[in-house]
Amino acid sequence: MTDDRDPFISPSTVAINEAPPHESPQPTWRWLLRNAEELITGLLLTVMLGSVGLGVFWRFVLRQPLSWTEEVVLICMVWLCFLGASVVTKHNEHILIDFFIALAPRRVAHAMKVFCLVVVTGVLVVLLWQGILLLEVTQDVTTIALGIPTMYMYAAIPVSALLMLIHNTRNLLSAIRS
Repeated sequence: MTDDRDPFISPSTVAINEAPPHESPQPTWRWLLRNAEELITGLLLTVMLGSVGLGVFWRFVLRQPLSWTEEVVLICMVWLCFLGASVVTKHNEHILIDFFIALAPRRVAHAMKVFCLVVVTGVLVVLLWQGILLLEVTQDVTTIALGIPTMYMYAAIPVSALLMLIHNTRNLLSAIRS
């Protein structure tokens, strides 16, 4: 028997052309939950850019500035920054200076990585605690244009600290196991 396969086509190319296993076209709840932070940050960025565009249009084209767009942009920016930090922690992609880690022996470098993750965990616990205290202080203060409590803006701190603590603990356990 002869082999009819083309020797210039790799098996991976053939696998790509085959029909994929059945996947539902609707995103699953697991996927939505797993990517909730990314989806929310994308939504916040969309709302922020839309508010800026709306504010510019009303101010310079219609000559009647809107008072609320700056506060919406501020609230979205605060949440975007803190949730963005959580997304980066989730994917373990924070910027780091690895000069000393690159010079150190492998076991020392691993110990330095674990030590850094422990320190970050401690900082996140303090940030969560102080963020909750900040919510108590700002619950009666309202924004000028929207009239909503500023605690909704400052809630980004403990929420993102909790999410970062979860992700950082997962990264720490993974680093300890390896």
